[in-house]
Amino acid sequence: MIKLTIGIDPDFVKSGVAVVQGKTIIHLESLSFVDMFEYIAAAGPKENILIKLENPSAIKPLFGAKVKNKRAVREKICQDVGKCKATGSLIQQVLESQGYKVKLVTPLKGPVKREAKKSDKYFNQITGWKGRSNEDKRDAALVALYG
Repeated sequence: MIKLTIGIDPDFVKSGVAVVQGKTIIHLESLSFVDMFEYIAAAGPKENILIKLENPSAIKPLFGAKVKNKRAVREKICQDVGKCKATGSLIQQVLESQGYKVKLVTPLKGPVKREAKKSDKYFNQITGWKGRSNEDKRDAALVALYG
């Protein structure tokens, strides 16, 4: 029986991690690659945990006219997205090898997601969270709650 859902917004340096029970956010964290696995292991028995991992590989690549940025900026964005894709893939491999159930979640879209990711006040209003957060933590919580 699933008791906790852990949402992860993978990032190369520190990933957003949210622990949710039902529809209630219990914890929001920003953790390094190694610290994340230790944190998840301390959350409880594997059979009681569902990992919802945002799947950056579902993000379409940036091509030509669709991207209005200058070439150097576009290349930096592409490199950063590539790092997140690789990190997400490694997180999935490690968690599955440790026996966790991992569900890949397509990145959420739309005005509610954009506003909740950017605005802590709006995020708190729609989720009931009262603590501090950053964009990565909020994204992880949205993945856990709605992914």
